[in-house]
Amino acid sequence: MIVTLLAVALIGLPLIYAVSKYNSFVQQENGIVAVHEDMKNVHSSIFNQIKSQGLSVEKYGDLVIKAIDAAVGKRYGANGIQSAMAWIKEQNPTIDSKVFGKLQVAIEAGYNKFESTQRTKIDRLRIYDNDREVFPGSMVASIFGFPKKVTQDMRTTISSGATDEVMASKQLKTINPFAER
Repeated sequence: MIVTLLAVALIGLPLIYAVSKYNSFVQQENGIVAVHEDMKNVHSSIFNQIKSQGLSVEKYGDLVIKAIDAAVGKRYGANGIQSAMAWIKEQNPTIDSKVFGKLQVAIEAGYNKFESTQRTKIDRLRIYDNDREVFPGSMVASIFGFPKKVTQDMRTTISSGATDEVMASKQLKTINPFAER
């Protein structure tokens, strides 16, 4: 009886552990794939929001210019350019800065969301790799052929060319937000 229980324990417990680890690896990979896809969704959303708001700003500016043209044309006629310039100076037409502020807020919020999603992916990859590379999980991962779904492409961190340059040179450069591109 004791021999049977010992045999069951020696075979059953490792089998239960292996199945549990397998299920854990599958769940972790599915989570990483989902976050990777979410990053695409977040980026697409950022792009669409910024593009839409940028078009709104552009159209608003066009409408202001058309309104000025219409007002000047009706009041001063086709040859009244000097009077028109005087009118512009008197009226001091401007494009409301709130329009640009709203666009800037959308850009910042979008990039913050993207950064947060990317941090989630990096953290999930770290947990998955630790679980997969530490014994005895490494043995189970090797037997069942993990990673299966997590590709090298999913491991790539999205960054800017400027960030890549800093990382390669190992020197942080002062950022001048007013420098010409």
